Amino acid sequence: MKAFGEIWRSNLFQKWLMAITGLLLVLFLLGHLSGNLLVFLGPAHLNEYAHGLRTMGHGAVLWGARLGLLAFFILHVSSAITLSRRNRQARPQKYVKVEARSSTLASRTMLYSGLLLISYVLYHLAHFTWGAVHSQHYAQVSYILPSGEVVPDVYTMVVKSFSEPLIVILYLLSMVMVGLHLNHAISSAFQTMGVTNRRIMPLVRVGGPALSVIIALGFSAVPLAIILGFVKI
Repeated sequence: MKAFGEIWRSNLFQKWLMAITGLLLVLFLLGHLSGNLLVFLGPAHLNEYAHGLRTMGHGAVLWGARLGLLAFFILHVSSAITLSRRNRQARPQKYVKVEARSSTLASRTMLYSGLLLISYVLYHLAHFTWGAVHSQHYAQVSYILPSGEVVPDVYTMVVKSFSEPLIVILYLLSMVMVGLHLNHAISSAFQTMGVTNRRIMPLVRVGGPALSVIIALGFSAVPLAIILGFVKI
């Protein structure tokens, strides 16, 4: 038990923990994005998708996924804070002049963009999952699926919500943070896990930022299409 405690507290383990949980969260974002983009296919597709998620395994699958995501999220954030604190302790006196030649804006703002994303995730959950904010849009109407089943109208909730400029602005700003965070995080995670092959690393260095842009733009496409009138009720 003592040996495990020493391993858990080690910087190497914390870096691996942050890398693995981060990549798992990226996979979740890709799955979530694929569901969000169904809004472009119309209410039947999005509402059927949302209903399928809620009822899969009588709701057990959704709750299992939520608890797993919560665990990944907590571990990812805690390891990031731990490593950041240790880095500051190892260098208690700041440099007189900071040189940023080898670092990027994304790498220098990882902790801050991550903390801002936590705030937005809580707001996003309060909006679309719990209905604690903007409750006037929270699936107050029903939709009849092609099968005849009556379900909450998630499509209308999404369209009405993103018809409000302030909600769209907050969402788009959060996607900028997502893009900045992932821009450095994806390639850094692979390096932490020991991916150093000369043939693979160039793909990782290009693919990481490219994937971050795809995710950010993909999520941003939904509110932009709605507020610009391309997607309507």
